[in-house]
Amino acid sequence: MDAARYATLFLSESREHLTEVDDALLALERDAAHANAAATGAHIATVFRGVHTIKGMAAAMSYAAVEQLSHALESRCEPLRSAEEALSGDVLALLFDGTDLLRAAVDAVPRGHTELTSSMRAFVQRLGSVAAVDDAGANVHAIADAPEVIPDVPSDAVGTARQVDVRLTADCPLKGVRAMIVLAKLSALGTLRGAEPAQERWQDDLFDGAFRLTLQSSASDDEITAAAQSAGDVARVAVTLARPTPAQGSARVTDAPRTVRLDARRLDTLLDLVGELVITRDRLLRAIEQSDHPDRAVVRAATDAARLVATLQDEVLQARMLPVAQVFDRFPRLVRDIARDLGKDVRFTMEGREIELDRSLLDAIGDPIMHLLRNALDHGFEDADTRRAAGKPASGELILRAARDRATVVIQVQDDGRGIDRDVVLRRAHEQGLVQEQITTLADDALLQLVAHPGFSTARSVTSISGRGVGVDVVNTRVRALGGQIDLETITGEGTVFTMRLPLTLAIMRALLVQVGGDTYAIPAAHVMEVLEFHGASRSTGALTITVRDETVPLVALQQRFEDDPLAPAVANPDGVRHVAIVEVAGRRTALLVDALLAQQDIVVKPLDAVRGARPWFSGATVLGDGSPALIVDVSSVA
Repeated sequence: MDAARYATLFLSESREHLTEVDDALLALERDAAHANAAATGAHIATVFRGVHTIKGMAAAMSYAAVEQLSHALESRCEPLRSAEEALSGDVLALLFDGTDLLRAAVDAVPRGHTELTSSMRAFVQRLGSVAAVDDAGANVHAIADAPEVIPDVPSDAVGTARQVDVRLTADCPLKGVRAMIVLAKLSALGTLRGAEPAQERWQDDLFDGAFRLTLQSSASDDEITAAAQSAGDVARVAVTLARPTPAQGSARVTDAPRTVRLDARRLDTLLDLVGELVITRDRLLRAIEQSDHPDRAVVRAATDAARLVATLQDEVLQARMLPVAQVFDRFPRLVRDIARDLGKDVRFTMEGREIELDRSLLDAIGDPIMHLLRNALDHGFEDADTRRAAGKPASGELILRAARDRATVVIQVQDDGRGIDRDVVLRRAHEQGLVQEQITTLADDALLQLVAHPGFSTARSVTSISGRGVGVDVVNTRVRALGGQIDLETITGEGTVFTMRLPLTLAIMRALLVQVGGDTYAIPAAHVMEVLEFHGASRSTGALTITVRDETVPLVALQQRFEDDPLAPAVANPDGVRHVAIVEVAGRRTALLVDALLAQQDIVVKPLDAVRGARPWFSGATVLGDGSPALIVDVSSVA
């Protein structure tokens, strides 16, 4: 067996278990003062199971550092689990430290570092545990050279051939590896003559841990049973006499899997191919529309193909959707550690963990969220005495929230701290020459532009957490690169809310194609509320507006906005009719004036590398059915 094939699976499963261990430790720390014995016992059991499972997987893969650390942690949890010892703050801190070292050991595996470091060895000694290798680990080296199964049982050898049915435990990690350990154990007793299912299938997601081996051996049934069980994680062993079998045994039928593990790069490739299909579909439909006498059979085939492409597109996009919990769950431990380092008491709450987002976006939002959380902990929250003096609870509240808003996902970081002091920001901006001296007040949008300016910080000293003026700048840059927007609301003395609005996917979107100044642009359809004919505008407090059903809506002429020239002439349709697209972003409605409406269709979003210093009017680009490019309007910037 090629153990390297299991390395990725080991990493993903170990990290999932470490997240569960972290959550249980955080719950123990949070509820230490008022938790009942049953709840405490349940959390300790979760920690024990997590490190025990990681130990078993590490032993199966010969990762000595991970195995010995998890064994030491497991041994330290045993008296807590059996209620022989009460949980104390010192022991809890020890378990937190051990979990950090165990995570470091897991993360070091891809670099080939599988032995204990000096700090890890010191920690094992500190626990007073003997990190010995268990039976499964002691024999794991036999996996790499596991014996081959020799097919068929000779008819004259029935008296010494046994049929060994093995079922692994339901929670056994890396079942294929454990099955190979069983095979190695039994091979020491004789010659293996058959395996069902075949060894190759043990590495599939279909493999459920039940398999049958045919062993030719002079060992007794009890000896065979003991050898198989010594591999660990074996729930049942049944040994019977074997009967002659044909060369081709029947494969055991298994239930269809509900989920399979898939390399994310395959999904990326599949999405790229679907994007090209969408472009080709649009070209085909456009060619048919421009044909004077299209063949009916061709039209029907093209229509069916377009429908199938749309269905395929939806399925591929849905397959890429993952809950934001996969990113959110890494932050409770981060918040806890930073808050302790800063000497602040903070309650951290997560909402909307089930909200789904495209995998590529999910991978990209981790850093922006981390920066906003660190910013809130360092700049936002006061110390306990200051909060009490202001009439607030001594413990601050930090909320990480996700929610759906039409075709976008809204992610908020909210704190009930001191808020952003506009006077301090303005004074600092004056010192750095970022605003004119006559400006004495800052609205939320102007405040955001300043705190997101590269290098801008109100901190007077640089710490390991903040002070370099890169946090909000990184968030703003990353979110806009993802086709989203960031908003800021703050009230001095009450708190701050940072809101990130992101598209559900970066790949394919529905768009309204419009013509402005002779060029074609795409407006994301998710923001378009309605389209109306333009019959003139009025001016209110210096700004152009139109009236839509007794509601006054601000008007933005896109040609003038794109050319950055308020006097730029507008280009009308040949028939003189122009239109406005009523768009809505964050509850604000704006009318976008365009020269002509062209079509509404799905577009494949391509990244746009904007020139440094350019206006942020566009979030990406696309290729239309006729092969011409079009820029995608960033509605949040122009509205």
